[in-house]
Amino acid sequence: MGNSSKLALRTALFLSGASVMVIEILGARIIGPHFGAGLYVWTSLITVALIALAFGYWVGGTLADRHPSCAALAVVLVLAAAAVAVIPPVRLPVINWAWGFGLRGGSLVASAVLFFPSLFLLGMVSPFAVRLETASVASVGRSAGHLYAISTAGSVLGALLTGFYLIPTFRIPTVTMIVAVTLVAAALLVSLPKISRRLAVMAILCAGGSLALLRGSPQPGELVEQRNSAGADLRVVDFEKVRVLLIDQVPQSTINKDGRAVEQYIYFIAARLIMARPHARDAAVIGLGGGGIVPLLEQEGMRVEGVDLSPDVIDLAKTRLGLKLPAAQLHAVDGRVYLHENPGRFDAVVLDVFNGDRAAFSVLTKEGLQAAKASLKAGGILALNTWGIDLEKGGPDKLGAALRNTLQEVFPHVLAIPAVGNLLLFGSDEPITPQRGSVILQTFDGPLTFAWLGIPPTTWPEAPVLTDDWNPADMLDARGVEGLRARRHTELPATLRHALAWE
Repeated sequence: MGNSSKLALRTALFLSGASVMVIEILGARIIGPHFGAGLYVWTSLITVALIALAFGYWVGGTLADRHPSCAALAVVLVLAAAAVAVIPPVRLPVINWAWGFGLRGGSLVASAVLFFPSLFLLGMVSPFAVRLETASVASVGRSAGHLYAISTAGSVLGALLTGFYLIPTFRIPTVTMIVAVTLVAAALLVSLPKISRRLAVMAILCAGGSLALLRGSPQPGELVEQRNSAGADLRVVDFEKVRVLLIDQVPQSTINKDGRAVEQYIYFIAARLIMARPHARDAAVIGLGGGGIVPLLEQEGMRVEGVDLSPDVIDLAKTRLGLKLPAAQLHAVDGRVYLHENPGRFDAVVLDVFNGDRAAFSVLTKEGLQAAKASLKAGGILALNTWGIDLEKGGPDKLGAALRNTLQEVFPHVLAIPAVGNLLLFGSDEPITPQRGSVILQTFDGPLTFAWLGIPPTTWPEAPVLTDDWNPADMLDARGVEGLRARRHTELPATLRHALAWE
């Protein structure tokens, strides 16, 4: 093999390695909004990728011995390009069908159907490259080592390029087409004569450049703004006289035309907190979202610090959802880090740490809650919103019980209140009793009076204490999230689905 052909082969191998990582990372963006970008989705994607590549190595090595030609390798690359190109048009029917297998099974089935073919074919490239470049048995080790290093280098570039540039910049179908075009270019590199190869590469580069400019016209339907932020899909949507902030297609904050939060649990948290600690003046909201609780606390004279891991969420809350906190009181930082760095500062801390339908369970471990307690003044109160309610039975589930058990390990006084599908938990070093008989809050339905109501007897299932060393929250939460995702999947109105369409 001449130097020119060897360079072409190695370049094709580099591009195929990059494509593997683009497809893997892109997979989370494609199925994550439907199945939740959490533990099960990533487990499914990694499992499918490893199995597909392993089969590709096995079959590719056999075929390379039987058909050791650049033409055969080019066919493999073209087939891989075709497998990538069909992902956008088939992904929605595949995901709808996969939902029949539930949250965990569905994420695995969808990953296999959508991504196994292309990754299997790309796994065949490395054995072909080793077979084609190796001149003798004496040099096979060196050739294999160099070629796998080149493929890995391509994967490194693909990972960086996807996370730092492609996904934040382009629509998902555009990225898949860029990958498909790249693989066709790789096929031409290894199969065409030297002069034709140069012309073909120039044509492919021009085509790829044109695709990169196709960022698309504004989204149809009610979409106000869409951003890609740290692997999460953020959208602001107007729908039936309300405005919704969604993360990975899960509603996070909803306001009406008057800028009032629509989520009922926000008012229950604010009312209990105000009645229990009417003299509170310094508060922190960890997991700011749209900031719907902020004006409720401010009406009682509290100075509120808003904390959210995503600066884009904070910006959307200010520009699209009417949040009026000054910049000095907004912090784009991990909530646990912020609490650790502000000991003894707050009278009240609200933890509402969700990203999509996944809670930030690292904040909700015993150690994370100890950081929250340390940030409170003497007599301060912690308010925590989470899932934790069995939607079928109506009582607390194992996740809710685990969070309550964990909170009791940290605070001597704990109050647990099931509320409209959510579980509200309060903790303090002093009794959580009403210091004020009622409170009037400006709600989405006008001014309403909230009183301190009793809590009926509740049966709590057995559950562990969550710690940094042992935190099975994803397992405890699986059934609840599966039910919530399934309900959203079937009940989301067609007009809102249209506004959320990624194409």
